[in-house]
Amino acid sequence: MRGKYFFGAGTALILLSFLWLLFVPCYAPTLWANQLHQPFMDHFFSWCSLLGEWPLISAAIGFALIKQPKLGLWFGICFLLELAIVQGLKFGLNEPRPIQELGNALFEVPGNPIASWRSFPSGHTAGAFTALGFFAVISKYRLVEILYVILAAMVGFSRLYLGQHYLHDVAAGICIAMFVWLIFRLGHSRLAFIKQINW
Repeated sequence: MRGKYFFGAGTALILLSFLWLLFVPCYAPTLWANQLHQPFMDHFFSWCSLLGEWPLISAAIGFALIKQPKLGLWFGICFLLELAIVQGLKFGLNEPRPIQELGNALFEVPGNPIASWRSFPSGHTAGAFTALGFFAVISKYRLVEILYVILAAMVGFSRLYLGQHYLHDVAAGICIAMFVWLIFRLGHSRLAFIKQINW
């Protein structure tokens, strides 16, 4: 099954995140990541975080539409599902961000003002894992799938580094993306898109 390594690694990240949270306070991973700050990493993780907004999603939908309009439409529908789940939870729960608990203990990376509310779940993480999960499905190579996981994980880590989220927010974002990925993969197989495309 294409994408199985991506899905397996994503699931492992979820389990490791919640296992870590069994032994430390929920704010500890955010505080630890945020205190690693230095100028190069500030720039690097700021760019990583931006990938979780629109660049990856737009690239995935655009690539799919060019190669196979039906595939692009199906991925677009799945992305809208991911967006609806994330925003529904954010606005419905309106959870406080780490700044509410940690205050001045957090370093604010220049150009990345720390938000105060709608922490759960991490939309950037969900977006990155959803988009890169699409690319994993159409990839023929295990190593490439692993590289996609690493890139998506870097987006998730950037949200901790920038002080924007708790680890459970990031893990929830991955959970949502994996759920949407399964729906996308199921539809992808049922409609036999993979057999119609010469990647």
